[in-house]
Amino acid sequence: MPDVRPDLAVAGAIGCGRRYGSRMHFPRFMRQVNRVFTNQVFGTFAGFVLPFAIVHHVGRRSGRHYRTPVVAFGSSAGLVIPMTYGRDVDWARNMVSANGAEVERGGRRMVVRNPRIVGFEEAAARLPEAARPVFRAAGLPGYVLADL
Repeated sequence: MPDVRPDLAVAGAIGCGRRYGSRMHFPRFMRQVNRVFTNQVFGTFAGFVLPFAIVHHVGRRSGRHYRTPVVAFGSSAGLVIPMTYGRDVDWARNMVSANGAEVERGGRRMVVRNPRIVGFEEAAARLPEAARPVFRAAGLPGYVLADL
């Protein structure tokens, strides 16, 4: 029988976030919960209430049009979107593959170009100064930077 620490077994059973290296993100099963429930709810207001936004993207293989609610911070240079579920999320991969997308934020719909996945150090300059310590401590696996 493998040696299992009870505190880790409970954390795994309730689906706490996992750490891969030094990067923390939400467990995979939460992606499905969000697709079915949370995204439907947030999608009703995310394009109007900051810091939420809606990424309008096209599937790389399917060609289908999707809209995904995210948290996005804007600057004069463009947007930064924290990647809470890891670097392999479909919306980000679709944006990078298409070299752009449309983002609805604050009641405006804008075209963003040159999306790229970066680490915290490169994204920090586009994050609000007050939020930087929170995102640094969260150790998210990446951020999407996109230019206006």
